Amino acid sequence: MAVVTVAGTANAAHAADKDESTALSTRGQAAYQQQQLRALAAAGDCGVRVDLPHASYTTDNQIHTRVESFCQGTTIVNNTITGKSYRSRWYGWEHRRTKTNGPKTAWRVRVTVDVDCDYGSWHRWRTEGFGSGILDGQPVSAAAYEENDDEIQCGSNN
Repeated sequence: MAVVTVAGTANAAHAADKDESTALSTRGQAAYQQQQLRALAAAGDCGVRVDLPHASYTTDNQIHTRVESFCQGTTIVNNTITGKSYRSRWYGWEHRRTKTNGPKTAWRVRVTVDVDCDYGSWHRWRTEGFGSGILDGQPVSAAAYEENDDEIQCGSNN
């Protein structure tokens, strides 16, 4: 998987507040960067990670996606993660839910975006993750998304 980053705390914060889908180029995971566009750590060690949206195994008629902001071995001040989930519609992506966790001073902050869905319905799902914080005294941000390539079915504890 190629890792491309979206830098700038203001960009991530602004995109996290909008209801419409954001054109992100990074799928799955992105490394944190400073506003000067310098990568702070290898993508696998520090950044934002978005899991694949899936039918919940614990809650009937919900689609779940876990989103996290992390930095292995380093504490992030004001560590904040926002996840936004959308479902496919004939006109594009329909915003269904936004959840935020933070700010916290921690190496990892997670949130599960849990979206109600109609039993038996079929849709593609997209979740975007926006992380920000202060790392080594510098503001950092990253954004990534994950989406289903094929429709998945909403069900009763699939």
